[in-house]
Amino acid sequence: MTRGLKRSASAALILAGMIQGACAAENAATNYPAGSPGVFIASFPPIPGLFAISQTSYTSASGLYDGHGNKLPINFKLSAVSETMRFLASYPGDFFGAHVYSQLVVPFVHLESTNPGGSFQANGLANITFSPIILSWALSPVQTFTVGLDLMPNTGTYSARQPLNVGTNYTTISPVLAYRYADPKGFEFAVSPRLLLNGTNNDSVNAFTQLTQQYRSGDALMVDFNAGYNIGAWKLGIVGGYTHQYQDDKVNGVKAFNFAGVQDGNRLRSLNAGPSLTYNAGPFQINVNYQHTFYVENGSRGDTVWANLAFPLWVPAPPAGAGPVER
Repeated sequence: MTRGLKRSASAALILAGMIQGACAAENAATNYPAGSPGVFIASFPPIPGLFAISQTSYTSASGLYDGHGNKLPINFKLSAVSETMRFLASYPGDFFGAHVYSQLVVPFVHLESTNPGGSFQANGLANITFSPIILSWALSPVQTFTVGLDLMPNTGTYSARQPLNVGTNYTTISPVLAYRYADPKGFEFAVSPRLLLNGTNNDSVNAFTQLTQQYRSGDALMVDFNAGYNIGAWKLGIVGGYTHQYQDDKVNGVKAFNFAGVQDGNRLRSLNAGPSLTYNAGPFQINVNYQHTFYVENGSRGDTVWANLAFPLWVPAPPAGAGPVER
């Protein structure tokens, strides 16, 4: 076996965390799966209260691809089942004309992987996301612009000696923007670019020497998007996400090798998209969508099915004499 294939096979033994099925960085894991917001990009309730979204997903990924998008001769399969709860606090009043929100995202994940080293499983909490402040401006009755800051602290389940992990063992800071156009009787479109500013895993283990190393996953740009058309209570459309890692992965300060044994910094590029169907039942929204990885560099291709339910947890009663609340 060539040195390159040895490196690729060893890397395959420790792949983990691919919720969307196409991630580079250390162990093929990032702290944010592109396309995960689906139809909920910049979709915030205009009233105060506590709200939640339950997101259940199943991913099946197979094959590893090099830095040019070519499939490598390595037997690799991964499946992931996740349940993610998003909790949103909507505050009364405004700040410089913007409605103010905070968010907490808690993902639980079960992974199963088959590769040249055998079959492995992992369960646990992935890195939570906390958004201390989200500001959303209504530009018009059908347009909103949103800015926020997502903090993804090192809270995931991780063990350096395990071949498969749910957590990444590093923190990510993610500034995010979003624009949404939504005609309740017609066309709808939303786009949300964000940066992933990644920390360093100081408890990484070299696949060859089994010695501890410092692995820094390169920073990346991710763009979530959706588009659809509202027909009564139904909305048909597409959802997806694009990832462009613009900074090299580094191991002890040196540019990292990819799955093929090429020292290219293991930079990820990927595009996933697919159809979406939403039913609006007033205070509840039900959405199902399917996303396929159409192209990937330094990652794996996957298929993911999402089932989402958005609902209110608590909404304060309107003041006496107030008119009906717009939802």
